[in-house]
Amino acid sequence: MNKIIAPSKNYLQTLQHETIMLEEIEENMHLINCDIDCRFGRKQLQEVQFENCRFLLNDYSQMEFLDITFKKCDLSNFNFTKSIFYRCHFHSCKLIGSQFIHSKLKDVYWQDCLMNYAIFSESTFKHVCFKDCQLEEAFFQNVHLDQVDFLKCQLQMADFTESKLNGIDFSTSDFVDIKLTPSLASGMAIRYDQAAAIAAILGVIIKD
Repeated sequence: MNKIIAPSKNYLQTLQHETIMLEEIEENMHLINCDIDCRFGRKQLQEVQFENCRFLLNDYSQMEFLDITFKKCDLSNFNFTKSIFYRCHFHSCKLIGSQFIHSKLKDVYWQDCLMNYAIFSESTFKHVCFKDCQLEEAFFQNVHLDQVDFLKCQLQMADFTESKLNGIDFSTSDFVDIKLTPSLASGMAIRYDQAAAIAAILGVIIKD
């Protein structure tokens, strides 16, 4: 696995079971079981951990998330279009159908997350790891992948068309069918039992 820089965890204040406005969140805060609301909008969050929090707004497009940890949060169908994630961790979160279109992600770690139908199309990845994640029918179309790991993920019908897959290792993950552009698949690593799915995409017929 590529080395990923972890977010800062120098939390100076912890709040539990409170409703807090997004605009009032300060750096180095640990929020537990809180409701997060928003009045005017905000463009940057830095050095915050959200643990089992409920977000009352689902549009966080064009925001910057710096040194942020999301733990056991439901972020399904959220809009993170054109957002920046730098040194962020997602642990045991739900992100079903969430949109990260045209986003930039660097040193981002996803572990045990439910991310079916998530959309990362047209985004840029550098030092990113997905581990034990459900990514069925997720969209990675025309994505720039630089030092990206998929470790023990479910990738059934994930769509990587128009994305260059040189150096990407799918061998620890599982899929029966996957979508990709054959001319951009050179250098991709797979297991022998995944070869039939790739051969079908290439138009190769495998006989007994």
